[in-house]
Amino acid sequence: MGTSAEPGGSAFDRLLQRCSAALGVVAASALVVLMLATVIDVLVRSITRASLPGMMEIAETALVASVFLGLAWTSIQGGHVAVTVVTDRLKPVPARVVSMLVWVLNTGILAWTTAALFLRAAQSTSMSETRFGLVQWPIWPLRWIIAVGVLFWTVVAIVNLVRVIRGRTAYGEETEVVLDA
Repeated sequence: MGTSAEPGGSAFDRLLQRCSAALGVVAASALVVLMLATVIDVLVRSITRASLPGMMEIAETALVASVFLGLAWTSIQGGHVAVTVVTDRLKPVPARVVSMLVWVLNTGILAWTTAALFLRAAQSTSMSETRFGLVQWPIWPLRWIIAVGVLFWTVVAIVNLVRVIRGRTAYGEETEVVLDA
Protein backbone atom coordinates (compact mmCIF):
# COMPACT_ATOMS: atom_id res chain seq x y z
CA MET A 1 0.00 0.00 0.00
CA GLY A 2 2.77 2.48 -0.65
CA THR A 3 5.87 3.32 1.28
CA SER A 4 4.26 3.95 4.62
CA ALA A 5 2.84 0.46 5.08
CA GLU A 6 4.85 -1.28 7.75
CA PRO A 7 5.39 -5.02 7.72
CA GLY A 8 3.16 -6.53 10.37
CA GLY A 9 1.12 -3.32 10.70
CA SER A 10 -2.10 -3.64 12.65
CA ALA A 11 -5.39 -4.61 11.06
CA PHE A 12 -6.62 -1.07 11.78
CA ASP A 13 -3.60 0.42 9.96
CA ARG A 14 -4.30 -1.76 6.94
CA LEU A 15 -8.01 -0.86 7.02
CA LEU A 16 -7.22 2.84 7.29
CA GLN A 17 -4.78 2.62 4.39
CA ARG A 18 -7.31 0.74 2.26
CA CYS A 19 -10.11 3.19 3.01
CA SER A 20 -7.83 6.16 2.37
CA ALA A 21 -6.61 4.58 -0.86
CA ALA A 22 -10.21 3.98 -1.98
CA LEU A 23 -11.05 7.62 -1.29
CA GLY A 24 -7.86 8.57 -3.13
CA VAL A 25 -9.02 6.60 -6.18
CA VAL A 26 -12.38 8.41 -6.05
CA ALA A 27 -10.51 11.72 -5.73
CA ALA A 28 -8.31 10.90 -8.73
CA SER A 29 -11.38 9.84 -10.71
CA ALA A 30 -13.06 13.12 -9.81
CA LEU A 31 -10.01 14.93 -11.16
CA VAL A 32 -10.50 13.13 -14.49
CA VAL A 33 -14.18 14.15 -14.45
CA LEU A 34 -13.13 17.75 -13.74
CA MET A 35 -10.74 17.69 -16.68
CA LEU A 36 -13.31 16.14 -19.03
CA ALA A 37 -16.06 18.55 -17.98
CA THR A 38 -13.73 21.50 -18.54
CA VAL A 39 -12.53 20.27 -21.94
CA ILE A 40 -16.09 19.50 -23.10
CA ASP A 41 -17.29 22.93 -21.94
CA VAL A 42 -14.42 24.68 -23.71
CA LEU A 43 -15.02 22.74 -26.94
CA VAL A 44 -18.78 23.39 -26.90
CA ARG A 45 -18.19 27.06 -26.07
CA SER A 46 -15.70 27.44 -28.95
CA ILE A 47 -18.19 25.90 -31.39
CA THR A 48 -21.50 27.34 -30.17
CA ARG A 49 -20.32 30.45 -28.26
CA ALA A 50 -22.37 29.23 -25.26
CA SER A 51 -21.59 27.05 -22.29
CA LEU A 52 -23.04 23.58 -22.01
CA PRO A 53 -25.54 23.73 -19.15
CA GLY A 54 -24.33 21.86 -16.07
CA MET A 55 -20.68 21.47 -17.09
CA MET A 56 -19.47 24.19 -14.73
CA GLU A 57 -21.43 22.65 -11.87
CA ILE A 58 -20.07 19.18 -12.64
CA ALA A 59 -16.54 20.61 -12.68
CA GLU A 60 -17.08 22.35 -9.34
CA THR A 61 -18.46 19.16 -7.79
CA ALA A 62 -15.54 17.13 -9.12
CA LEU A 63 -13.09 19.71 -7.76
CA VAL A 64 -14.56 19.44 -4.27
CA ALA A 65 -14.44 15.64 -4.41
CA SER A 66 -10.87 15.57 -5.73
CA VAL A 67 -9.58 17.88 -3.02
CA PHE A 68 -11.39 16.64 0.07
CA LEU A 69 -11.53 12.91 -0.63
CA GLY A 70 -7.78 12.87 -1.27
CA LEU A 71 -6.74 14.44 2.04
CA ALA A 72 -6.33 11.24 4.08
CA TRP A 73 -4.42 9.40 1.36
CA THR A 74 -2.16 12.40 0.81
CA SER A 75 -1.43 12.54 4.54
CA ILE A 76 -0.65 8.82 4.75
CA GLN A 77 1.68 9.06 1.75
CA GLY A 78 3.51 12.13 3.05
CA GLY A 79 2.31 14.27 0.17
CA HIS A 80 1.45 17.17 2.47
CA VAL A 81 3.69 20.11 3.15
CA ALA A 82 5.77 19.56 6.28
CA VAL A 83 8.08 22.15 7.74
CA THR A 84 10.66 20.48 9.95
CA VAL A 85 12.96 23.46 10.47
CA VAL A 86 12.61 23.11 14.26
CA THR A 87 12.49 19.34 14.77
CA ASP A 88 15.44 18.71 12.43
CA ARG A 89 17.64 20.74 14.77
CA LEU A 90 16.49 19.11 18.02
CA LYS A 91 17.72 16.02 19.76
CA PRO A 92 15.41 12.99 19.44
CA VAL A 93 13.48 13.38 22.72
CA PRO A 94 12.66 17.11 22.37
CA ALA A 95 11.88 16.55 18.66
CA ARG A 96 9.39 13.84 19.65
CA VAL A 97 7.78 16.13 22.24
CA VAL A 98 7.39 18.89 19.64
CA SER A 99 6.00 16.36 17.16
CA MET A 100 3.48 15.15 19.75
CA LEU A 101 2.42 18.73 20.48
CA VAL A 102 1.95 19.42 16.78
CA TRP A 103 -0.15 16.26 16.34
CA VAL A 104 -2.26 17.12 19.41
CA LEU A 105 -2.99 20.57 17.96
CA ASN A 106 -3.56 19.18 14.48
CA THR A 107 -5.92 16.47 15.76
CA GLY A 108 -7.84 18.94 17.91
CA ILE A 109 -8.34 21.43 15.12
CA LEU A 110 -9.33 18.72 12.64
CA ALA A 111 -11.77 17.13 15.11
CA TRP A 112 -13.40 20.50 15.76
CA THR A 113 -13.55 21.22 12.04
CA THR A 114 -15.04 17.79 11.33
CA ALA A 115 -17.79 18.30 13.90
CA ALA A 116 -18.63 21.72 12.42
CA LEU A 117 -18.63 20.32 8.88
CA PHE A 118 -21.03 17.50 9.78
CA LEU A 119 -23.38 19.97 11.49
CA ARG A 120 -23.27 22.24 8.44
CA ALA A 121 -23.86 19.28 6.09
CA ALA A 122 -26.90 18.23 8.12
CA GLN A 123 -28.26 21.80 8.00
CA SER A 124 -27.66 21.99 4.28
CA THR A 125 -29.42 18.67 3.72
CA SER A 126 -32.43 19.66 5.82
CA MET A 127 -32.96 22.79 3.73
CA SER A 128 -32.03 21.13 0.40
CA GLU A 129 -29.42 23.79 -0.25
CA THR A 130 -28.94 24.50 -3.96
CA ARG A 131 -26.90 26.84 -6.11
CA PHE A 132 -28.29 28.65 -9.10
CA GLY A 133 -26.06 28.96 -12.16
CA LEU A 134 -27.02 27.87 -15.64
CA VAL A 135 -28.78 25.00 -13.87
CA GLN A 136 -30.04 24.53 -10.34
CA TRP A 137 -27.42 22.36 -8.58
CA PRO A 138 -27.66 20.76 -5.13
CA ILE A 139 -24.94 21.90 -2.72
CA TRP A 140 -25.78 19.62 0.19
CA PRO A 141 -24.01 16.52 -1.26
CA LEU A 142 -20.82 18.55 -1.58
CA ARG A 143 -20.99 19.47 2.08
CA TRP A 144 -21.14 15.74 2.95
CA ILE A 145 -18.16 15.04 0.69
CA ILE A 146 -16.17 17.74 2.49
CA ALA A 147 -17.19 16.41 5.92
CA VAL A 148 -16.30 12.80 5.06
CA GLY A 149 -12.96 13.81 3.56
CA VAL A 150 -11.98 15.84 6.61
CA LEU A 151 -13.26 13.05 8.91
CA PHE A 152 -10.88 10.55 7.33
CA TRP A 153 -8.07 13.11 7.52
CA THR A 154 -8.88 13.50 11.23
CA VAL A 155 -8.65 9.74 11.73
CA VAL A 156 -5.20 9.78 10.09
CA ALA A 157 -4.18 12.62 12.42
CA ILE A 158 -5.38 10.64 15.47
CA VAL A 159 -3.45 7.58 14.28
CA ASN A 160 -0.36 9.73 13.71
CA LEU A 161 -0.68 11.14 17.23
CA VAL A 162 -0.85 7.62 18.67
CA ARG A 163 2.10 6.54 16.51
CA VAL A 164 4.24 9.45 17.69
CA ILE A 165 3.28 8.86 21.34
CA ARG A 166 4.37 5.23 20.92
CA GLY A 167 7.74 6.33 19.52
CA ARG A 168 7.00 5.49 15.89
CA THR A 169 7.05 7.85 12.94
CA ALA A 170 3.85 9.42 11.72
CA TYR A 171 2.49 8.28 8.38
CA GLY A 172 4.43 9.86 5.55
CA GLU A 173 7.37 11.07 7.66
CA GLU A 174 9.69 8.46 6.22
CA THR A 175 8.99 9.83 2.72
CA GLU A 176 9.66 13.49 3.57
CA VAL A 177 12.38 15.24 1.63
CA VAL A 178 14.76 17.23 3.79
CA LEU A 179 16.27 20.28 2.14
CA ASP A 180 19.50 21.53 3.68
CA ALA A 181 19.55 25.25 4.28
